Amino acid sequence: MTEATKTRGSSKATRAKRPNRIPMSGSRKRMHIPDEYKDSAYHYAWITDRNDLVFRAKRAGYEHVQVAEMPELQVDVDQATNPDGLIMMNVGGGDVGYLMKQPREFYEEDLQAQRELNEARVADIKRDLNSKEDGRYGKVEFE
Repeated sequence: MTEATKTRGSSKATRAKRPNRIPMSGSRKRMHIPDEYKDSAYHYAWITDRNDLVFRAKRAGYEHVQVAEMPELQVDVDQATNPDGLIMMNVGGGDVGYLMKQPREFYEEDLQAQRELNEARVADIKRDLNSKEDGRYGKVEFE
C-alpha cells in the first residue's frame, strides 16, 4: 500500500465526517427540498430572477429563504459569491433561481382565486359554443 493510498481517507471514521456526496449520474431531484427542512406554515417555491418575477413574488407575500434557516440542506449554494445568505442556484440559461417561501394562508387564497378564474373561463367556453346550449354539443366547420 502506498503512502497516497493510506491518506485517501478511506476509513469509516473519515467518511462519516465528510458531507454527503451527491453523485453526478443517476436520477436526482436537484431542486427538491425535503419536508424535514420546511416549515409547514409556509409554501416553498423556486422563483427565477427573470421578468421581475422575484419582485412580483415579494409583492404576493413571498420572502427569500436564508441559508441559515436550512444549514443542513445540500443545494447548489455558493456562499462565497452569495453575501446575502440566500438559497439560490443556477437554473440554466444564465438564470438564477431563489428559494422563496410564502405563508400557506396566502398560497391557499391564491389557489382558490385561480380555481375560480379557471371555472369562469370554462363556463365562457361552454356558453360560446356554436350550439349556444349547455356546452356539451356543438359543431365545427372547416372551409
